[in-house]
Amino acid sequence: MARKSQLRSILGTAAVALAVLLVSTPSALLADDDGSEKAGPLSKLQVHGFLTQAFATGNYQTGRFPTLAGPAGPTAEEISLGIPENGTTDYRNLALQFRYEISPQDIMIVQLSSRSLGISPISESEEEVELDWAFYERRLNDTTSLKVGRVQIPYGIFNEIRDVGTILPFYRPAFVFYREGSFTSETVDGVLLSHTFGAESDWAFEANVYAGEWDLVEIDPVNEVAEEARSEDSWGTQFWLNTPIYGLRFGFGTQRRNVVGGSEGVTRVAGSSSRFDEWTFSLDAAFDTWVFRSEYSSFENEEAPFPGFFASDFVGQFDSYYFQAGYYFTPKIRLYVQAEFTEFDVGASIFTEQVQYTAREDFGIALNYSFSPSVVLKAEYHEVEGEDLGFLQVGAPTPPFFQLQPIYADIDGGDYTIISLSASF
Repeated sequence: MARKSQLRSILGTAAVALAVLLVSTPSALLADDDGSEKAGPLSKLQVHGFLTQAFATGNYQTGRFPTLAGPAGPTAEEISLGIPENGTTDYRNLALQFRYEISPQDIMIVQLSSRSLGISPISESEEEVELDWAFYERRLNDTTSLKVGRVQIPYGIFNEIRDVGTILPFYRPAFVFYREGSFTSETVDGVLLSHTFGAESDWAFEANVYAGEWDLVEIDPVNEVAEEARSEDSWGTQFWLNTPIYGLRFGFGTQRRNVVGGSEGVTRVAGSSSRFDEWTFSLDAAFDTWVFRSEYSSFENEEAPFPGFFASDFVGQFDSYYFQAGYYFTPKIRLYVQAEFTEFDVGASIFTEQVQYTAREDFGIALNYSFSPSVVLKAEYHEVEGEDLGFLQVGAPTPPFFQLQPIYADIDGGDYTIISLSASF
């Protein structure tokens, strides 16, 4: 059954890739016999796309403490990545984007996407082909635009291009910051207003404000399943300050989300919502022969009851950050190194002390070879380590005497490798 499913996935990828080739030259379909381009509605249509196919394999740390549900297993992060120890080629991203210019001020954009994440349970919550973007953009003037529909979220450096392999230094943006499924989304069903202050100045300031709802996925590390959730009545901002130094800019963002559904009964009481507030900071320095990027995210949840722990209130702060440096040996050969970290600071009235630990450290290196700007081969290697958290019961199992004593353990080192080929048009 698994082999048939993989075959269908491969055939589906081949079919979409063929469609990409067929539509990649739409102007040819509009040409007269003498080769001149016809004027008509289709002349305003542009078609773009990308495809990344990868082989991924890993040797993961043992991770989590044993639980009543079973023995120790991989961490929630490794579950999300979906890379098996025996390797997989069921690891890909592809998309088709249709851009139609109604007028110089009015644009419609629709993007369809499909991806495979190996054995990640996140794949089970995704359709074979999904509506990625679908929005109308109105350019109010040279510095202001309004987008309505399913709009890409301006979040950090890479969120709006997080699947375009020919641009990304690694197969995916830094996992601790952009993640897969949990606490993240590429799009918002709502509205996005963008404006640039001092567009002609060396210190141009870009402001983005968005509001609406979006789907996301929460990983239940106990049962190793992905649960679909919804972020409702949510909003966010993303600001960029450009500098007189070409290629250097600084970013700051905020986001508030109210999450419902998901892993109810495990991370939140059934029928309730969890509110998260997030702040992000970005440094993006991209020059002729080298780049340096760093981003920091801190989000915390509103104090809320924790399922299964009687009347205990739970509050946590989660800090994630990464550093990335790259050097261009030639226009075709580029080398990148990256270090990622996630730190938890969690408290609950039932805990005997505040919980503080480093959950994940990921050190990666990637070598990129560009056959052309639209065809890029990558080989990357990552080593992962961190700490895991468990609890020891203290006192009688009835309130108010029932408490949990945090205990920590270093996670056995793990690693994973991804080799990918990306193409775009």
